[in-house]
This record gives sequence, structure tokens and C-alpha cells, in this order.
Amino acid sequence: MSREITGWVGEDGRRRTLVFTRMRLLPVSTDVMQDAAFADGPFTPPPAATGQAAAASQVTQTCFGNAAKDPDSTDASAKDKNLHELKETPVEMLDVIGIGIGPFNLSLAALIEPTPLRALFLDKRDALFWHPGLALPNSRLQVSPLKDCVTLVDPTSPYSFLNYLALHGRLYGFVNKRNASTSRQEFIEYYRWVAGRLNTLRFSEDVTDVVPFRGGYRISTNTTTYLARAVVLGVGVEPKIPPCARSLLCDTVYHAADYLERQLPNAAEHVLVVGGGQSGAEIIEDILTRSVPTQITWATSRSNLFSMDDNSFVNEAYTPAYSRRFHALPLQQRRDIVEGEMLTSDGISVDLCNRLYEMLYERSVDGTLAGRFRLLSSVVVKDIRSHEKRWRVDLDENATRRNSCILVDRIVLATGFQPRTPPFLETLLEGACMEDGLPVLGPDYAVRFGRHMPGPLYLQNQSRVQHGLQSANLSLVAYRNSQIINSLLGRPFYLNTSDREMIQVCAPPDTSEREAGVVALRSTRQVSGSA
Repeated sequence: MSREITGWVGEDGRRRTLVFTRMRLLPVSTDVMQDAAFADGPFTPPPAATGQAAAASQVTQTCFGNAAKDPDSTDASAKDKNLHELKETPVEMLDVIGIGIGPFNLSLAALIEPTPLRALFLDKRDALFWHPGLALPNSRLQVSPLKDCVTLVDPTSPYSFLNYLALHGRLYGFVNKRNASTSRQEFIEYYRWVAGRLNTLRFSEDVTDVVPFRGGYRISTNTTTYLARAVVLGVGVEPKIPPCARSLLCDTVYHAADYLERQLPNAAEHVLVVGGGQSGAEIIEDILTRSVPTQITWATSRSNLFSMDDNSFVNEAYTPAYSRRFHALPLQQRRDIVEGEMLTSDGISVDLCNRLYEMLYERSVDGTLAGRFRLLSSVVVKDIRSHEKRWRVDLDENATRRNSCILVDRIVLATGFQPRTPPFLETLLEGACMEDGLPVLGPDYAVRFGRHMPGPLYLQNQSRVQHGLQSANLSLVAYRNSQIINSLLGRPFYLNTSDREMIQVCAPPDTSEREAGVVALRSTRQVSGSA
């Protein structure tokens, strides 16, 4: 299948038309796949995006029955048991495979589409989901919807949020709203719209193993096996559960991520919500909206309900130039900055804080608040025990060091998320360069290894200390993926579109401009009509 991409402008200023062919993917079933002995070689970027893309390389696998041994497997004999007799199966060596299809790898898939890279993205779920248990009616996106999959890197992309609005007849309505934000539910629909227009996504493919394989990696799933020169891991996050609750998870003790997937609290219950961030605040609002009589205790380890720091100057921390400067700093300085800037990413939106306060005030006026709502600050949940079909929760007060306990019917843990680390990633990172327990990542988000690897391994949403808080939210998702794509191609396909910085930082005298992160890359991909 051939596809033309118009609008690309060469260095001579003339418009070009790219024609490239997507090769048919030929996966090989795991029961006939076997490695051949290989010698490691350096990673070779794919051909440049001029003219027709080169034909997909093919690797011919030969399976030799039960006597064959897999040199890349730690348990070759077990894998050899089901091998068939001699058989040759052609398998395309893709340029890159993305594991996980959430917002981050969805953005990568959309930005890869106009490039010559041969890519595939795998996810164990049967469709795209983005925290479905938190898609509450009043939940809002905490960043600008222009921080979508593509816009800040390629404003002309057909996968932009503005194009989505236009094609759905809502562009003028969106512009006419009082604010430029959008609901979480609308952005989920936008993501699903993008996913439905890409042919490189494969759902219901659970990746079980990733191992080095001559010139790249062998990616095994529950159904088949693929080969790729590079891997981008974007498996998302998992709920962070306090130790005292891990063995108690059930229909009445659960993480906020499961809130809408559980029976909603009723008027007769006493509900404890643990966590003073955005998710906890949204759940409190939902309970207050659904049922006036429900008794609520809201507990947070913070000294107050702090709103998200979202002024224009603070948001300079979510720009490409800032990210590059941050990455070049010493580790401890990066840790201190992440701690100091936490509320730029992990606070409650101001509008939600004010709405909650007004709701509680009105209930104090009509007399329905007394005895029905308590906000406990500076407390930590120390223990949870079953008590006569209810839950006894022991609390420690940070300031006074006193202990107290409460009896509740339901516990919702709005205690945040942490990066998910599948077993095959732990194995791959055994050879990585480490810094204070963290893998060292380059500016392109590729893991730096202390030994030779057959191709790059990129990490999405695994580098809050390495690259800053922007790595865990949507602010620089398009920019991050443009850097990964440029790295895969070995040249700047996407232009660094950084605006002029409002906050200047003087570089040390012995630091070059490139090391200071102030040099924009030239690109072969430019917006039509630009200089």
C-alpha cells in the first residue's frame, strides 16, 4: 500500500511529495520461532525521508526441532519443546515497536506516521483506555488541550485536537466557551478518535518478553513474535497502594483508579477518602453531588489542600529548553527541583478548590454540613483493620504525633500512581548505567547501557528525576516523541519549535551553547509557508 505525503519542503525551499510503501507485517508464531546465533552489531538508523522509503528488511528464521538451542534464552530447553520440524518463516525487522498504547505512545504513533519508520504498537487491552475509573462528569483536563498528541511539534498534523473539533462540528463552540480547557471525557474521546485513524496499533497483544536479537529485539506476545531494531516502552502507571491496605483491597477498599468501576457510595455510608490531590478532590465533589447525607472524612498528609501552581511564568518549566537544562543538572539538584516544583504538576485545580469550598459553605448555611463532613490535614493512615463489617482506620497526626482512629464503611485511596515496571524491563535494565538506583537516560529518553545492546530502548513516563515533572504529564508529550523520532532516524526530522524563553538562565562560561540547550535543530519537516 503506497501513501503520498505532501507539504514537505526541502532545503531549497521547493515543495516535495513523499511516496513510501508500508510493508505487510508477517509475524511469526511463537511455537515456530527460534533465534539463530548472531554477532552484535551497531544500531543502523533507517534511510532518510527523501524519495521512496527503502523496502523492509527481512530476517529468515530457521527452526530445527527439539534439538535446537536458543542462545538468547535463559531457558532454551523449555522453549524448544514445542518447536516444529524444519521451517523457514520470513519476519519483517521493524524499525521500532512501542509497548503500551496510552497517551504517550499514541502520540508517538501519530507523529511517526508521516516518517519512513516502520512501526507497530502493542497493548494487552482490547481498546484504548485512559484512567476510565476517574472519568468523572465534572473532571477537567489540567493542561491546555493544545498539548495534545501532535500540535506543539506539528501544528499541521491531521491528528490535532483542533482538527478533531473541526471534524466533529465543535470548533466554533469550543472557541466561544468561557475558558480554553476541556473535560477529561472529551479528551478521552479525542484519543480514541486518533487511535481509530492509525493502522499501526495492535490491541489484545500482551507483551510477555523482550530480549536482544541480532540487530534488534525479539518481542514476544501472547499470540506471536515480532522483531524490531528499537523498543519504546510506554506501559503507563499503576496505582500506588499504602502498605497497610495492599492485602485488604476489595469492593469497599480500593484505589481511586477504580472509583467508577465500583458501586458508588450511598447515603448511609461513612466514606474515607485518602489523598489531597486532584483525584481525591474530584471524588469528594462527586460524592457531595450525588448524595447529600453521605458522611465524608477527607484525610491528607499535606498541611492544607494546595491548589496547582499554574501561572504563566511557572509553566515555563514545561518547555523544551527548560527540559534540556534540567536534564544536564547534577542528580541531587534535579531531585531538589522536582520536590520544589511538585505543585506545578500535583495540585488541585483552583476552580475545583473554589467549587468545593462553595459547596461546603452552602451546606453549612442550610445546616446539612454539621457532622457529615470532616477534613483532616497533616495525617497519615498507619493501619486498617476489619471491625464488625466496617473498617477501623488508625491515623497518625504529623504535627502533634498523636494517634487517633475512625470507623468507616468505605475507603477510597486517592494516593497517586507510580511507574509500572514489567519483568522484562527489569531484565533489560540489568546492563543499564545507573545513578542512585535510577537508569541513566539520554536527552532522547534512551537508556544508556554499560554494555553493548543491539538497539536503543526508550522509556516513556519513567524519568521524573532524569528529565523533570514534564515526563509524567501531558505537557511535553509531543516534544518528547519528536526527540525519540529524531533519534531513531539519526537526524532532525522534526524541528525544535521552542518559543523564545521568558526566563533566561546564564550558562557557565565553560558550557557551550549546545550543552546549555539553546540551539534549535534544523529540520526537513517545516510548516508550509514558514520561513
